[in-house]
Amino acid sequence: MESNEGKRSLTVVVTLLLLFVAHGPLGPGLLLRAQSSEQTWEQAAGGKQQFDVASVRENKSDGRSYSNFSLDNGNAYFTVSKKDQLSPSGSLFSANNQTLMRYIIFAYKLSGTQELALRFDFFEGLKLHVPEWVRNDRFDIQARAPGQVSKDQMRLMMQSLLAERFKLAVHMETREAPVFTLELARPGELGPYLRRHPASDDCANTAFPKGSANVVPAADSLSALPIPCGVIAHLPSTAPGFTRFGGRDVALAMLATSLPTQTGMATLPRPVIDETGLRGEYDFSLEWTFEDSSEGNSQESGGTFREALKDQLGLKLKPEKKAVEVLVIDHIEPPAPN
Repeated sequence: MESNEGKRSLTVVVTLLLLFVAHGPLGPGLLLRAQSSEQTWEQAAGGKQQFDVASVRENKSDGRSYSNFSLDNGNAYFTVSKKDQLSPSGSLFSANNQTLMRYIIFAYKLSGTQELALRFDFFEGLKLHVPEWVRNDRFDIQARAPGQVSKDQMRLMMQSLLAERFKLAVHMETREAPVFTLELARPGELGPYLRRHPASDDCANTAFPKGSANVVPAADSLSALPIPCGVIAHLPSTAPGFTRFGGRDVALAMLATSLPTQTGMATLPRPVIDETGLRGEYDFSLEWTFEDSSEGNSQESGGTFREALKDQLGLKLKPEKKAVEVLVIDHIEPPAPN
């Protein structure tokens, strides 16, 4: 049954929508949009789709979380473990002991900023107040697609499953919020550890190489990043006390939205928006040391991080106030038994 808190939240959302229709936008901080720019992938993947068969069960064990492919916002199927078998496209969705939040994030292909806004009430102006059970309760989902499908088509099927079993209803909303814009430090010039992804790299590897946790790429080389294409991940540091992460075959928009997570959020307490103007995919590696981050949320506080971003990648951060798009949950409830 729906809680009183859930009913009140739904009433508030419906009231806001009615006010918007009657009177237009509700001030400069809130703008509802019928069609999100983030939803173009849904149209390209063919619109609403459904699994042939699916099972949803709550998992109350302390077992490990597992999925038969990565539940990230990238387009490529890849596995974390080399022992997992995977074909380039799939028809089976198998995941155990995952939070409902993780399935929502996968289904709607949320970016780093959108994911953080949904999971944590952290960013100023983007607090979404998701029910705690959505963040904490875990479920097993086993589902079969009608045939070999792309990862985006699998997401669309998951959207239909969540709507059917959890009565999930969402909308995209654009809010004005404090952000950092990611820009080139010097026009037309990249840093030494940022390069266009070379056409010679066919991205054939779909798993993290065995022993990659102990592989330290040469500090001046991006040719041996031990991660699959389309992924941003932590890397072994070249010296004690340093933090390092890198990306292979990723857009700079993906780098931007990942920065608050990769830096621990305390260093970057705002969403980051790509305004480099650079298109296409890139490889990069970035390493720095943490500093005291007690400066408050009006400024980026990691001095060595700013320096590393400029010296290694040729990029800088600028504080602004910009429109940020987020996914808002209008209604959700625990699933009925299979």
